[in-house]
Amino acid sequence: MSERLAAVFERLHPAWVGLVGFVLYLRTVAYGFVLHDDPWLIRDNRLLHELSAESVWRVLGDFSWEQRYRLGAEYLPVRDLSVMLDYTLYGEWIGGQHLTQVLLYAGTCAVLASLALMLSRSHSLAWLTGLLFATHPVHVEVVAWLSERKGALGAFLVASSLLVATSYLRRGGWARGLAACFLFILAVASKALVIAGAGALVLIVLWLDSPLERRRQLTFVAAYVACGLLVFIPNVWVSRSMGVIVPYHGDGFTDTLLLFFQAHTQYLKLMAYGGPYAVEYAIQPGDAGIGRWLPGAVGAVLGAGMVAWALLARSRRTAAMLGLGWWFVFLAPVSHLMVPVQNYAADRYVFLPSFGLLLAFAVVLMKLPRVVSWPVGGALILLGSGWTIAQTPVWSSTEQLFENAAHVDPTNAEAWDELASLAASRRDYERAWAYTRTGLEHSPGHWALLHRQGLLLAAEGKLDAAIEKMRQAASVPESHKAYANLALLYLKRGRREDALRMAEEAVRLQAETTHNQRVLGIVTYELGDIETACHAFQRAAALDPYDDSNVQNLELCAKPSPQPAAEP
Repeated sequence: MSERLAAVFERLHPAWVGLVGFVLYLRTVAYGFVLHDDPWLIRDNRLLHELSAESVWRVLGDFSWEQRYRLGAEYLPVRDLSVMLDYTLYGEWIGGQHLTQVLLYAGTCAVLASLALMLSRSHSLAWLTGLLFATHPVHVEVVAWLSERKGALGAFLVASSLLVATSYLRRGGWARGLAACFLFILAVASKALVIAGAGALVLIVLWLDSPLERRRQLTFVAAYVACGLLVFIPNVWVSRSMGVIVPYHGDGFTDTLLLFFQAHTQYLKLMAYGGPYAVEYAIQPGDAGIGRWLPGAVGAVLGAGMVAWALLARSRRTAAMLGLGWWFVFLAPVSHLMVPVQNYAADRYVFLPSFGLLLAFAVVLMKLPRVVSWPVGGALILLGSGWTIAQTPVWSSTEQLFENAAHVDPTNAEAWDELASLAASRRDYERAWAYTRTGLEHSPGHWALLHRQGLLLAAEGKLDAAIEKMRQAASVPESHKAYANLALLYLKRGRREDALRMAEEAVRLQAETTHNQRVLGIVTYELGDIETACHAFQRAAALDPYDDSNVQNLELCAKPSPQPAAEP
């Protein structure tokens, strides 16, 4: 049986694995928007809803703070134009955007399987790697979450770029070289961190026996890197000005290193089908138990050491070593060691790196006798498919997503808070209270849950109790929204000076939040400081020009009225 299957795989091109990826995720077409980013970046971002010369120009060339903020605080014009094209093709049908995401994933699976074939010249290895990649459940976040269009699009384009680049290195042809560079520009303009593709190209050049002379290869690599930097540098500039590039985590390099080892441990576990998978994981900078960072540290040291060992002698540069090198190259930008990314760990961070680890694993598996390798490989593909099918519905709604997050990590206060918020929006206050109490049992004194209880008390008309609870919540810089809502509660109680003090503190802690600026405007307007109020209203409207409350408040500056629009 295995002989007949091997013969089939040798005849068929492995790009057909893209169909597997397409079928696995086709059900996501019925899903909608989730979390906060989908509404912010897509649903409520009216700039992307209509394709026009003006909207295209604003995406490509408008570097104003307000415009960049509305486009995700990044400069990723290809991603934004792809969303704009979706609206042109599908209108308001959200399923169309999900369909695009599924097609991008199917294309990425096909391209990476083709790249595995071109690098190894083994159909069986390419098929195995492609199927392991297409069915791995760690990819669900990238495919099912519309806000990860940048990840899906960036991966497809950089994989296509490296495939064409490998073809150039094998066969030459200036058109292939130009196409590879152009695709790399588009890739970095979709997701900045795929700039790591330049490092992957260096690995391919070192591993590949190319007929091109060394000088020509080096010239190509230099041109490739330069093309990526054309978009990467503007993105870094925008990200710095927007505060997306955050300070390094922890108190020093040791904390940052331990954070990477914790994340690497989690990634290795997820890659080994050792979920459960979730939108967030219990990883934090600072002290952690040895079991939470040691496996990642050992894996990083051994893996990087093996790649370095392979670099010392060409005879050691096998496909498995190339796969390990690919893993570390694409993991580097999200390792916290090079760039202190905002999330400590996320499934989407290993979307591209996973191809390298799966390639290395496939090489090792194929060295075993077929009576072992085929059943094990088949079992893993079935396991991955089943887990993907089971995991995909988690992303069907925000409530499902956070229920899963709270189940995976009961100390995740933000997940309990989000569940309480969703229940309150349905006026199911009993359940909202239950969520906050459960969250506080696992995370005693967490400001987000105390803040939510303050809002619930305010909704029940218990103003004094709400103020006391909100005062408890307004305790750390992260709780700036609690300060703002405390200001509104003080204003209702007639404590105007306290309201002003809290509103100013909220803006001091986080000035680039619409709610904080709006609250400052409301409070200062009530105090008769129209100039400060109008400045705050204008800032809130610049941050979110599509919010009706902001538009209404701005009208106060043209024609004063005693009723600014406000909701805690």
